[in-house]
Amino acid sequence: MDGRVDVRSNSVIGEPILIHKKSSKVVGLHCNPFQPDLLLSCGNDHFARIWDMRLLKSGSSLCNLPHKRVVNSAYFSPHSGSKILTTSQDNRLLVWDSIYGNLDTPSREIVHSHDFNRHLTAFRAEWDPKDHSESLVVIGRYISENFNGTALHPIDFIDINTGQLVAEVMDPNITTISPVNKLHPRDDILASGSSRSLFIWRPVGESEERDEQKKILVMGHADKKMRKTFGDADSDEDGTSGKKNIKKKNMNVALKSQSLSLKKKKS
Repeated sequence: MDGRVDVRSNSVIGEPILIHKKSSKVVGLHCNPFQPDLLLSCGNDHFARIWDMRLLKSGSSLCNLPHKRVVNSAYFSPHSGSKILTTSQDNRLLVWDSIYGNLDTPSREIVHSHDFNRHLTAFRAEWDPKDHSESLVVIGRYISENFNGTALHPIDFIDINTGQLVAEVMDPNITTISPVNKLHPRDDILASGSSRSLFIWRPVGESEERDEQKKILVMGHADKKMRKTFGDADSDEDGTSGKKNIKKKNMNVALKSQSLSLKKKKS
């Protein structure tokens, strides 16, 4: 961690602390929602680590959670802070539950297709902040098992207690990958980031007509100079987004995307 500087006096008020293996990269930090002195870190040294920030110094971690590959993310559970959810590049979601009193091994290991790091933002499983049972998580998937000739990349809702897929979100008109997903803290709304675009999803109402289903698409554009210099190497596209002639009847959607524009009132 970097030392902090008081900009008013220009004096250093903290010293750099090595919290992961030297020359490794720290990719995520998260504070416990109920014990803010507890800090959770993860990195490409194949570990997630728990720290007490009151006694923070190199090698003083309270617990080290081992993984087989790089740890993309690590989060405390939102309502109790007693569980930890980690996403690793070995196609595993791991749940560590301190209630059982043993953090040496995960209490649940879930196999999931998210290992695809070529020019792609890392997949990160996120807790559902509305779920007080702390059993539902959301994560993007690299590829669907049933893509019917088209590479679709659904967003999965998984029950970590059973390891089962509860629901999946996909749209045949969206063929890019969605590695970044956030659930609304109160409403049934999902925001997903995909290849410089933002999609907002909400449940389909029974009374709503399917032809009124639209999506929010927020595009980002780089200028010509930037595109020439960097290209599209940071895109979350998989090279299959050119397939446009997909029939609506093949759509398997648990949620629907909605337009930002106001709907016209029916006469």
